[in-house]
Parts: sequence; C-alpha cells; structure tokens
Amino acid sequence: METIESVNKVYDFRFAENTTYRLGGVAKVAYFPENEAQMTLIYEHFSKSKERFVILGKGSNVLASDEFFDGAVISTLKLKGITRIGNELHVMSGTTVAALMNYCINQGVGGLEYLAGIPASLGGLTHMNGGIPSRHIGDDILFVKLFDGKVKKINAQKCQFSNKHSIMRDINCVILKIVLRIYDNSREEIIKKILAVLKSRRGQPKLGNCGCVFKNPPGTSAGQLIDKAGLKGLKRGGARISEKHANFILNDGASAKEVYSLISEVKARVYELFGIRLEEEVVYIGEFNDSYS
Repeated sequence: METIESVNKVYDFRFAENTTYRLGGVAKVAYFPENEAQMTLIYEHFSKSKERFVILGKGSNVLASDEFFDGAVISTLKLKGITRIGNELHVMSGTTVAALMNYCINQGVGGLEYLAGIPASLGGLTHMNGGIPSRHIGDDILFVKLFDGKVKKINAQKCQFSNKHSIMRDINCVILKIVLRIYDNSREEIIKKILAVLKSRRGQPKLGNCGCVFKNPPGTSAGQLIDKAGLKGLKRGGARISEKHANFILNDGASAKEVYSLISEVKARVYELFGIRLEEEVVYIGEFNDSYS
C-alpha cells in the first residue's frame, strides 16, 4: 500500500534550478510521485491539509518568488510514459515535449510536430493550452484524465480550451494523463516537420525566460503593444524586455522581484497608452508585492 513516506522527496528544493526562468527561492520540500496512485495520494493529502503546495512540471511558464516557499512542491516529472492505442496517444502528464517528439519520430506518429522545442511537460502544456499561434495542444486533445478528489476523464469540450486557458486553470486538480489524436506518417516526414519548427524557434532568446509573459488580447498581440509603447530593451535591475521579442522578459542577472516589477510596469504603460489591460500568461509561485513596482 502506497504511503506518503514511500514517495521520493527532496528537501530545500531550488526553483532557480527547476524553472526555465532560472529564478526563485527555496521550497521546504518537493515530492516526486512515480505513478498515478502516488500522485493522487500526495495531492489528496495536501489538498486536505493546511499546508501550502504547488504543482510543477518543467517550470517553463512560472515565476517563483525570491522568498522561501513554506510549503510543498508536487512534481509531475516522474509521472511519465507514452502508450499508443489505435489513433490515440495516451501520454502521462510528466512526459516532456522532447520525449514526445522522440517517440513520434521512432514510432511514425504524426500531427504533433508543431510542439517541437517547447520546454514543457505535457501536463503543463495542457493546463495552459500551450502551442504556437496557429495551433494549440487543445486542438489535438481527445480526453484529459485528472484528479480533483476523484479520478475523472473529461473530453476536450469540457476542458473549455481557449487562448492560453483551460478549465484546469479554474479548478483544483492535477492532470494525470492526456489522450491525443494522432495519425501515421513516415519517420522522414516527421523529422522534416520537426526540424522546420525548431528552425523557426532559433531566434528566441537564450537567456532565462518563461516564454511569452502576456496573453495576446483579442485582435492584437501583446508583443506588438509592448513594442509600440517603446518598451523593448527596458530594464529593471537584471530584468530586461527582449529587443527581439517584446513579449519576453529576460533574466540577465535578475531577481524574481525585478522581473515582477518590470511586468507591472509594462502592464501600466500599455494600459496608459492603449487602454488595454494585459493579462499574464506566466504563473506566479509564492509571494509577490505590488509595491515592487
């Protein structure tokens, strides 16, 4: 019988070593469940306790506070595996996009090449309906298996996928598995498509970042608004708006506090100039104070 004590854990978990922003303080403990039984056990325990907790995959869309996080991290990264059943691909939530691409190449699985190069887990990608401007993972999802106190299987319609959003962002749950629609293709064609996608990503910044900081407002893009506001290259300490892609804020020796301050300033300036309230795509972990700005 599974117990909390049987789940792998690490004390003094460092967000700076486990997020793509390469920023943040330390969490008291991180758990690494390796199967659905362990994941549901850990999630249910912390959901019922008064202790703070956060779920973390590859950490590609988060900004963790510099302060000590007096709670637990539940990592999905050991909850991994891929199984094909007919024209469906059943992918555990901790499986990385890189691992998925390797599977697709080796098994002749087509249709998901547009995800290549995204530094995320499939659970995190599904949670915020990530992808590229022309296609998001929600377009290829048939079902999501999640746990919110009970194990549930919900179809794509009930997931309510929209611009960088899913119902999973509005409810307390953990994603266990994603079922994707796929088709057969030749290994050569899949590699060709993946290489084309990776080539299109070469211009993205190399410094620590979370990808796009803001969601695109209806009818325009956040990057264009930030560019029109003359904010490219703006710095706050070691945080800097990318000169190439205005919706990226870079860690050039920054603290999380400085990144948050720059995010707040961008929101204020864009609203002042255009009357548009930018909404963050990045997810915050820990405490952030608006007085930073």
